[in-house]
Amino acid sequence: MADLLDIAPSTSVEIVKIGEHRIKVHGISVDAIASIVARFPNLRSIASGDVGGDIILRLIQGCGAAAGPIIAAGCGHLGDEEYERLAAKLLPEQQLKFLRAIFGLTFPNGIGSFVQELTSLIGGASEEPKVVKVRLRKSPSPSQPSSDEASHPTIQ
Repeated sequence: MADLLDIAPSTSVEIVKIGEHRIKVHGISVDAIASIVARFPNLRSIASGDVGGDIILRLIQGCGAAAGPIIAAGCGHLGDEEYERLAAKLLPEQQLKFLRAIFGLTFPNGIGSFVQELTSLIGGASEEPKVVKVRLRKSPSPSQPSSDEASHPTIQ
């Protein structure tokens, strides 16, 4: 059976190549996501499960301002203003390389899957009834009543 440490995301990394440099990036945690979403209102509506409209366009709009903080967080520097400022100044192609790696590690099943899971968590129990299979075992047959001849006499 697997253990929590067997699936820990700290082991998942990707190397982003920018020119001669190789930079290791990680997925970002729910805590980091919450911190970034709190700072950028455009990301709040997506994280709240409001997937109306073109989600790709909304992600680009929301991530545009948040690209620096997302990249800094993916490089292990959540909230570090200098890293965020420098990451925000990268060329768009470079930023996309980082964002693709970070999003891939953070949302291995895609952002849509994450939003769906988040929506179901926020919405409570699923509206679809769950099918539960119950296997019944046949009960042993009850004891046969003993005949008077096989019974021990009772003292009265």
